[in-house]
Amino acid sequence: LWSALSRRLARPLPGEKAHGEPLIGYDAFAQVAAEMPAGMRENYMRAAHFLKFPADRHARIAVTPYFQWVMRRSTLLKSMLELSAYDSAGSGKLSEAQLENFIAELLPTLPALEGLQESFTPFYVCSAVRKFFFFLDPKRRGHVRIRDMLASPILNELHELRRESLGEEESKNNWFSQQTALAVYGEYLQLDADQNGMLCPAELGLYGGGGLTAPFIDNLFQECQTYDGEIDYKTYLDFVLASWYKKTAESLAYFFRLLDVQRTGALTAFEINFFFRAVVSGSREAGQEPVVLEDVRDEIFDMVKPADALRITLDDLMACKVGDTVVSMLTDVHGFWAYDTAASH
Repeated sequence: LWSALSRRLARPLPGEKAHGEPLIGYDAFAQVAAEMPAGMRENYMRAAHFLKFPADRHARIAVTPYFQWVMRRSTLLKSMLELSAYDSAGSGKLSEAQLENFIAELLPTLPALEGLQESFTPFYVCSAVRKFFFFLDPKRRGHVRIRDMLASPILNELHELRRESLGEEESKNNWFSQQTALAVYGEYLQLDADQNGMLCPAELGLYGGGGLTAPFIDNLFQECQTYDGEIDYKTYLDFVLASWYKKTAESLAYFFRLLDVQRTGALTAFEINFFFRAVVSGSREAGQEPVVLEDVRDEIFDMVKPADALRITLDDLMACKVGDTVVSMLTDVHGFWAYDTAASH
């Protein structure tokens, strides 16, 4: 396609740069389309496709943006076909098991995952699937829509592994990289002191240096699925995803559900006092300067500026742009110290 387009570029008009942006008019575009297979013409080269792009006063469009659009659309269609192959019911949705199969069979085609140990593969697949479900199935219906996957940057993040290798910083910032998956699983194994494959409240309490407060952990274990009072790796992954991507709407919804202990759909002075008392206690035990609970409570309401001065809703938390900070202040002693240090400067 690129070669055919290049052969029919519009010649520069008087006054135009000889090596400027390559342009093509509709007549030449139609000639290129006639040379292409029927599928290519139908999906990328109809008149409507040409008209998607801004034209100059001579009715010519820039070739480079058009070709980039073709590449993106081609990738999207390919991904749609790949995902749809696992949708046995033709429902436009994938269950957790179907998505696990998709990821498992995709692994050998991803050069960046070369060398992934076979014994670790089930845990890698679990980790990969959890990110899709955490962000694309927030209501926990048990499936993700294929159209949502295609529109999400998460699938693009996974497809980055088609490259031969990722840089160190790229690997660190990519949830699907081998480096990240091993690091997350390695921390889980370190927390699992009794090595039974599950985490109890005391073990999860050591996450991130041990700053999580007891009331928050207790409520997490009450609200999330447990097995004899312990959480499995899937539940742990949801917590890690919420902690890593705390600025996102899905993460704030996750934490809000755990903080809304009275199930009123809002955080009031009661919830803030309930959770922040443990932060005050933790600060005192660590020898930090005394913290006045009432002052911090008022500060949180000032930061959020809720529509109702006495109730902070999830919408308020998302709209205030500092919802992640508020969550950290209420759930993690270290998170509050970080805020307090930044605020004092």
